[in-house]
Amino acid sequence: MASSLTNIIQQWQAGDKQAENKLYQFAYLQLRKIAQQERERCARKHGDENKVLLDSVNSTTALIHDAYLKLAQFDLKEVRSQREFYLMAAKVMRQILVDNARFQLAKKRQNEEDGELQNQHHQAFEELFVVDQALDNFSVRYPRQSNAIKLKYLMGLKNNEIGQLLECSSSLVEKDLKFSRSWLQARMA
Repeated sequence: MASSLTNIIQQWQAGDKQAENKLYQFAYLQLRKIAQQERERCARKHGDENKVLLDSVNSTTALIHDAYLKLAQFDLKEVRSQREFYLMAAKVMRQILVDNARFQLAKKRQNEEDGELQNQHHQAFEELFVVDQALDNFSVRYPRQSNAIKLKYLMGLKNNEIGQLLECSSSLVEKDLKFSRSWLQARMA
């Protein structure tokens, strides 16, 4: 049985304008949830007054709007199921993170900051680029595992939700996530 999101996608593709509104409303709410989770994770890791949280680009509303605008640029006619929708949204979130890192890195190069702070920012951005490239390589070799890690860390889904989307067991998702983290960590070392 198709999920309600899959039904909404199918109705929208059949020309139902109300379904289109429901799809974008769902996307907006899901992106808001992800952005809030990311900000909470960042606050736990770096504190409430850290530079990343204070950066307006990373505010929940700005992140949602960036993701929403990018999502609107995609050809949603190719999206036929809930799984494809989530994977596309994960791709959008990843693009935003990489684009923001590139922008911040370019800005840091223009502004002469404290040398040590500038080096820390530069190193963090470089690590993001390395992770992005490693994830591209990983995706080619291990598509299911790549989808699992994207859905977990870019979409904030739980293992059982990922299992439903990828049509596999939660235990296989857990194994895929462990394998993915190990593979990526080995490439990052």
